[in-house]
Amino acid sequence: MKPASLIVSLSLFVGISLAALGAMLMLAGTSGTPRFAQVQDASPTVGATSTPTPDIPPSTPFPTSTASQTLRPAPTFEPATLTPPLIPSATPSPTATLGISVDLPDIHGLETATPSTTPGCEPRKDWKLTYTVQPGDALARIADTYDTYASDLAEGNCLADANVITAGQTLRVPGDAHPSVPEWVCETWEVLTPMDWAVGVDGGGQMTFNWHGSNGTRNLIRVYDANGNLFWERTVDLRQNETISLQAEGITGGEYTWQVYPLDLGFKQIPCLESPKWHFNVRAAAATQSPSVP
Repeated sequence: MKPASLIVSLSLFVGISLAALGAMLMLAGTSGTPRFAQVQDASPTVGATSTPTPDIPPSTPFPTSTASQTLRPAPTFEPATLTPPLIPSATPSPTATLGISVDLPDIHGLETATPSTTPGCEPRKDWKLTYTVQPGDALARIADTYDTYASDLAEGNCLADANVITAGQTLRVPGDAHPSVPEWVCETWEVLTPMDWAVGVDGGGQMTFNWHGSNGTRNLIRVYDANGNLFWERTVDLRQNETISLQAEGITGGEYTWQVYPLDLGFKQIPCLESPKWHFNVRAAAATQSPSVP
């Protein structure tokens, strides 16, 4: 066959196929049922005869692939039943027992008091004088009073320990007569308050005279003004201090000196010197104003 005749034949075939395809599409549009046709490649092949492909029957639509999820009811939470722990029966605590009967071989009770006298010893019979030990006494002080030694007193009284004597104990002492004990003891004077040359003492307050020295049964306190004239005095019994109100006693300002005299019960100075004069300065008290009456 000539090429020109072949081309014409192919053109006719293609045209007929297209017309058939259009008819099929039109038919499908009117029936409402889609119809599909498989169209093979219409490329012309030299020496090959084309065979029409039979129609493919309509396919059944696939089921919906989306799976619907059904929600399950929420689980009900049931708390676990707690098993109460076993409570042990109360056991009384053991009470500590104090052992009363304790036998410790290395522990001893109170030792027997050391005897105050030496067994088999007898006090000196040639000492005719006796002395009664007073509270606070010491054998050395007693020995000084009777002009002897503490060791001699201990030996003459058969004392086991010269450092151990008791109040009320009777001792033999040497001598023909008891030595005279001075009624008064003169001591060095010492001022405590107000300190010597104290300044700025408040004239509206109080002041305490406090000292240490020869202690009479009574003590006379005298205050002198700046000119040396006696300004104020007072006696106190059995003590070495006195507190006064300066304003009440008229000591309100200026320079003052004061002195102490140790006296006996008859207001006479004992055989001890009076104290030196001590000085103090008083600051004038602030004047108080009467409240004005409106």
